[in-house]
Amino acid sequence: MNQTISARQTAILASILLFANKILVLPSLLYEISSADGFFIFITLLATEFIILFIFFKIKTIFPRENFYQIIKQYFGIITAKLFYFLLILYFFFKILLIFNISYMYFHIQVYIDAAYYLFLFCFLVIMTTCVFRGIRPLARGAEFFYFLIISCLIFIILLSFANYDRFPLFFDSNPANYFKGVFNNLFCFGDMLVLFVIMDRVQLKRKDKTMFLRYVFTSAIILLLIYFMFYSIFGQTSFIHKNAISDIITFSYRFIDLGRLDIIAIITVMFLSFLQLSVYFFAFCQCFMSLFSKLSLTYTVCVFDLAFVAVVASSVVNYLTAINLGTTVMCYFALVLHFVLPILVLCFAKFRRQR
Repeated sequence: MNQTISARQTAILASILLFANKILVLPSLLYEISSADGFFIFITLLATEFIILFIFFKIKTIFPRENFYQIIKQYFGIITAKLFYFLLILYFFFKILLIFNISYMYFHIQVYIDAAYYLFLFCFLVIMTTCVFRGIRPLARGAEFFYFLIISCLIFIILLSFANYDRFPLFFDSNPANYFKGVFNNLFCFGDMLVLFVIMDRVQLKRKDKTMFLRYVFTSAIILLLIYFMFYSIFGQTSFIHKNAISDIITFSYRFIDLGRLDIIAIITVMFLSFLQLSVYFFAFCQCFMSLFSKLSLTYTVCVFDLAFVAVVASSVVNYLTAINLGTTVMCYFALVLHFVLPILVLCFAKFRRQR
């Protein structure tokens, strides 16, 4: 029997996923493209998350208990369904690679610079594999347990960053072409609400739950906007240098020298966020893989992923720099299709068929 999770647990998972790949290196990457106007790029891309979320609400209302793979199969045929789910497998696999490499580089710099790469790989894989074998319900309960700790730490970091406030960011200072380039090149860092489609048959969501759902996601969005605003306010023209935004906004100040390493708060926050995000994406990967290859068990699917992941990481085919480079080039086209084309097509065909 498939495990199901409540609307509140689903909202917490969505709220946590909203931080994926957004609080470390992304602010500096956006500044490189469009200076402080990267803040508007971020607002635009954040709006796409809510667009995807509202599409999910609509599809979930039309199909309250159906599986997303079966819906695609019903309206577009089995070949199209397998094609889209094959793209989702590649998409989620690379999402995991990107989060892992960015998190590893963060811990490598902030915690222990001499730690072996394989030590981090082992720690992450053990937790991810355990969470997937346990199922979505224990994973959602774990996210529910750590949620208020994560949000409290992030709010505390923002409050500390106000002591480092230097200047109001200089907006509208770049070419409009850079804005559109920045929006497209960073599509892959967003679209985290896409996970909800993959697990939609395991989600208990009623009409009255949507307001509560939006409240959780909106809280994460406000926190992210404050982090980006404070980052550009504190560092200004040197923003492109700082690759660990969540730590740098509280540590680069003479005001906190006597208080010790305040970045330990950011380290704890990133640690819990990374483990939860990677586990949720791993679970989504397994769901897509088993839908595509329906005769394979969860154990086999997890083994396939673990072997593929270790092989890619150990061979250095995708490291920190290549992950970021691929995320801002090739994977943008995956994101464009999977974030917008697929959900909108399913929604339009479903509404058309229901009216007929």
